[in-house]
Amino acid sequence: MTQDLRQQLMDVHAYAVTPFRAGDLLSVDWEGFAGNLRFLVDSGVRVINVGGGTGEIDALSAEELGRLGEVALETVGGAALVTPTLPGNCAAAVELARRFQAAGARVCLAMPPFERNRAPDDPAGVLDHLRLISERVPGLWLFPYNTQGWSVEFFERLARIDAVIGVKDPCVDDHPLFRAIQRLGDRFVWIGNKRHDPGVLHLRYQAGIEGFTAGFINFMPHPELELERLALQGDWEGMIEIQRRLAPLERLRNRYGEALIKAGLDAAGLCGGRVRPPRVDLDDDGWRALRAELLKWAEEVFWDGFSAT
Repeated sequence: MTQDLRQQLMDVHAYAVTPFRAGDLLSVDWEGFAGNLRFLVDSGVRVINVGGGTGEIDALSAEELGRLGEVALETVGGAALVTPTLPGNCAAAVELARRFQAAGARVCLAMPPFERNRAPDDPAGVLDHLRLISERVPGLWLFPYNTQGWSVEFFERLARIDAVIGVKDPCVDDHPLFRAIQRLGDRFVWIGNKRHDPGVLHLRYQAGIEGFTAGFINFMPHPELELERLALQGDWEGMIEIQRRLAPLERLRNRYGEALIKAGLDAAGLCGGRVRPPRVDLDDDGWRALRAELLKWAEEVFWDGFSAT
């Protein structure tokens, strides 16, 4: 069973948005959320994270976070692997881990704990956090997210926690991750960030990552899924070309964050809507730039509902 789960994780990880009801930013649009997930599955996505950074985790209540996981697991069923997100708060993470496991989750993305809004001075506290979750919720696999710039030595200590099946790494500093891959090999499933500007995803596959995280996939699945297919074939030139074309969208995402992903969903006839504070919605310049980029892809991707107006 572990090998089966490992194989499922070696894929494109779609990070789903959390849509809110029109006119009420404090209410989640559950119907729209489920519809977005069905679109992803129908498009061929096989790993979906909910409640992560793209899902605006820091603006969600614990109850909303728990319900996101439950609705996703119920909606997707066995058609895709759902990885609900556990917050860095230790008590809340244990409660949610139990809830997600009861709903059918096999593995959860684990956000690292922070102390007074920064990484703990002693990284042993991060390991203790993960151990406590695994001890209190046996049988649930954990997939921690390295937002703290972990050292190679930390990865080695992390490998001693049996419940940790893989790592998501933002690849802000690639070298510690790649050294850890060389030292630990297949102890973890290694999932990296993509970064199309500059296009370096093919280099990260060559260095050992086994899948990547994706945000554009919410509204434009084809290019991201094609990148994964080309990576498995070793078609580095093909990957370079797709990344070149995606680079302008990457720059817009870096500027506008989750608001850009939600606007892309709206343009595709899906459920995006507004972002919650402190995030800020897309301005007119952002909309114009997004529409111009989507028009370049419209003929070869997917949307029946895409509108350039």
